[in-house]
Amino acid sequence: MAKVRVHELAKELGITSKDAVTKLQELGEFVRSASSTIEAPVVKKLRDAYPGAGAAKAAAPAAAPVAAPAAPAPSRPAPGPAAPKAPVPAPKAETPAPAAPAAPAATASPFSAKPGARPAPRAEAPAPARPGGQAPRPGGPRPGNNPFATSQGMPRGRGDGERPPRPGNNPFATSQGMPRSGGGRSEGERPGGPRPAAGAGGPRPAAGSGGPRPGAPRPGAPRPGAPRPAGGPAGNRPTPGMMPNRTERPAPGGAGRPGGAGRPGGGGPGRPGGAPGAGTGGGAPAGGGFGKGGRGRGGTQGAFGKGGAGRGKQRKSKRAKRQELEQMSAPSLGGVSVPRGDGNTVVRLRRGSSITDFADKIEANPAALVTVLFHLGEMATATQSLDEDTFGLLGAELGYKVQVVSPEDEERELLDSFDIDLDAELEAEGDDVLEPRPPVVTVMGHVDHGKTRLLDAIRKTNVVAGEHGGITQHIGAYQISHMHEGTPRDITFIDTPGHEAFTAMRARGAKVTDIAILVVAADDGVMPQTVEALNHAQAANVPIVVAVNKIDKEGANPDKVKGQLTEYGLVPEEYGGDTMFVEVSARQNINIDELIDAVLLTADAALDLRANPDKDARGIAIEANLDKGRGSVATVLVQSGTLAVGDTIVAGTAHGRVRAMFDEDGNALDIALPSRPVQVLGLSNVPRAGDTFLVTSDERTARQIAEKREAADRNAALAKRRKRISLEDFDKAVAEGKIDTLNLILKGDVSGAVEALEDALLKIDVGDDDVQLRVIHRGVGAITQNDVNLATVDNAIIIGFNVKPAERVADLADREGVDMRFYSVIYSAIDDIELALKGMLKPEYEEVQLGTAEVREVFRSSKFGNIAGSIVRSGIIRRNTKARVSRDGKVIGDNLTVETLKRFKDDATEVRTDFECGIGLGSYNDINEGDIIETFEMREKPRA
Repeated sequence: MAKVRVHELAKELGITSKDAVTKLQELGEFVRSASSTIEAPVVKKLRDAYPGAGAAKAAAPAAAPVAAPAAPAPSRPAPGPAAPKAPVPAPKAETPAPAAPAAPAATASPFSAKPGARPAPRAEAPAPARPGGQAPRPGGPRPGNNPFATSQGMPRGRGDGERPPRPGNNPFATSQGMPRSGGGRSEGERPGGPRPAAGAGGPRPAAGSGGPRPGAPRPGAPRPGAPRPAGGPAGNRPTPGMMPNRTERPAPGGAGRPGGAGRPGGGGPGRPGGAPGAGTGGGAPAGGGFGKGGRGRGGTQGAFGKGGAGRGKQRKSKRAKRQELEQMSAPSLGGVSVPRGDGNTVVRLRRGSSITDFADKIEANPAALVTVLFHLGEMATATQSLDEDTFGLLGAELGYKVQVVSPEDEERELLDSFDIDLDAELEAEGDDVLEPRPPVVTVMGHVDHGKTRLLDAIRKTNVVAGEHGGITQHIGAYQISHMHEGTPRDITFIDTPGHEAFTAMRARGAKVTDIAILVVAADDGVMPQTVEALNHAQAANVPIVVAVNKIDKEGANPDKVKGQLTEYGLVPEEYGGDTMFVEVSARQNINIDELIDAVLLTADAALDLRANPDKDARGIAIEANLDKGRGSVATVLVQSGTLAVGDTIVAGTAHGRVRAMFDEDGNALDIALPSRPVQVLGLSNVPRAGDTFLVTSDERTARQIAEKREAADRNAALAKRRKRISLEDFDKAVAEGKIDTLNLILKGDVSGAVEALEDALLKIDVGDDDVQLRVIHRGVGAITQNDVNLATVDNAIIIGFNVKPAERVADLADREGVDMRFYSVIYSAIDDIELALKGMLKPEYEEVQLGTAEVREVFRSSKFGNIAGSIVRSGIIRRNTKARVSRDGKVIGDNLTVETLKRFKDDATEVRTDFECGIGLGSYNDINEGDIIETFEMREKPRA
């Protein structure tokens, strides 16, 4: 149903627009003005509020069309007495009979296809004759330009080979579109009331002009042929909007006969009247002008009458009526109707879904949901990604329980769409296909407690010398071979950072591990990151082996460490617990083999380390970086199956074919068995650390999975980044550009370091909501020209972590004035950004009093106004400083300016204590003797 405006409905109900708006607001509808549009349920409410007014107004338009055309021709003869005159034109029709052969296509003439309406009487004012039997003139004007003429818009008769005529365009012509039926109205009644006098509608062809007539007569006039059979009573004159707009389709009929008597029309001889093809007139479709339609045109008959048996107006089905009734009775919010739930209806949405996605789930109009959300105090577009809280608010209002699918469930549903079920694969594996695999050991602990040094001692390498600042900022994965009880055993080690910024990395390390080695310095004891690493390991439900390091250092106290860890549930075996403690020294290489043996003993005793190598590989990406010569390089850990060169894999949003594999020493590998960390080349981009990878059957499947993951991540990021704006803060949102925002672009050598840096920066708190920090882009690899261009547009600072720009990129950044910072230690970047944020804070000002003066006398000046002759009581009175005037302890004038300051007749810049002066406060003249003038200035207050 089309929307109506308030003032239109008010006019229809006979009330003022103001009353209508007031009434709608009383009914709880949100209407701004009389020009607002309202939905059908709101219209129904207002109509119900004014039942009498609506009925009174509805009667007036119904009578208007009948009375309007009745005035022009009161002298027109009534149809009753005109019936005897009808046979008069008939004998004239025989005169041009010999001209009939000139129109051999009589059946295709416009009168055969034109409805036969009652012609107007021509006894009073016969119109000039128009030759009807002659060949038509191509391009000639249509018969009659009078919009009320019966032949308006109807083409003249055409000869062979010309296009068939089209129906008339006059919405008031009785012959519009279809012929009349023989069973029409009685002759004494006209559907449109009295019409203008004959001849007023322009030239008309004479009855005896030979050949068919070019147009049907006006409605309501008596037919000059045989008397019209009586029919039903005429109704009100229909409106033009009821006219059917259909092309002509002749119905079967007899051969047309020349002359006026052969015109299509009512039930007279030779005319196709009440039944199809009943007469010998032209092949006109059956059906009358206002009578009941025939079947010739397959549905709607003539201009305005009741539809025929063909394509008539379809009745609404019960389902359509029920839906319309439900929509009319549905509760509305803000003038819109939306489907409502019962309070228990669950709607599942993906992360980052939009209002359109929610509307599809509940079969609602997205625009209506936008309106509802607006009235709830939230602003969003139909395609904007929303967060879970906003959907919860909208769902609670509409009676739905909105559940946002978790990333794990979303990943499972995505793989299920490609017929990949990892859980089912694991359940289907029997013991006969499982083979022993090496344990995966993660080394965790506080920063600078010797984790990497311990791994160096195990691997007999010196990795720590290559770490910036002596701290690990990447995840490293290695595999060693150790002789345990005379048998060579492989062990995979994963080294994680210990700095507080690398919480996410430690969590990922604990996620993929089988056993955790908790390194604690014997001199420092348990530290904050020690507790955090312990919590990660316990949350992953993995066994823990404690390595008490630096026992060779002065002040080392291993027993203190054991006592501290007992408080966290790690009880040594010598104390009756089940946790193995090994006292080691990585620097002196003390008890390293005992530590490895303890790890293997724990693995054999507490874990069932087996995997199926005879299937497609599954695993996790531990780290990834972008190499200038080799492209995307991902360090992956194979958890099950066998990864081979040439396999097609997908890891997060990256996909591709494995072009080469290398171990931690750079040696090429052809296959990688379970628990083997390898470096993989050939991915399309850099995966994120922690992304799972799997082998797919073809590259097309891998690409589709990666693209869907990328779209889901993008929507989730948009929903997370969206700042919720309430109506109360709308003005502030409009002026968002005035709020200080520090935009950053982060680039690093590996994805894990970039993620850790972003998490650490976003946790910076400067204690003021006016400053925002926003990471607009992050990536892995060298700083590129696109990064500089993005920083130019968004006024961003580029942070490079262990990466440098190319020379031409640096030149571009220098030309564009883009600030680039480079760091190799993460906390240096955090400190600099925190200082920058504090520098962007709006300065805080404090009022500093300069001096006070007492007014001794007031001098009137026509040029400067009132001048306060004063004596300085304390401090200094300076010109152009702020001032306030106090009287009897109350401030009577504030935020004034000392515009003039004189010492006797000379201008002065400042006047000190106990000196007299004249003070002018500009246009402020309310100064009396005894007032106190206090001057002050606002000084910036340094932030702590």
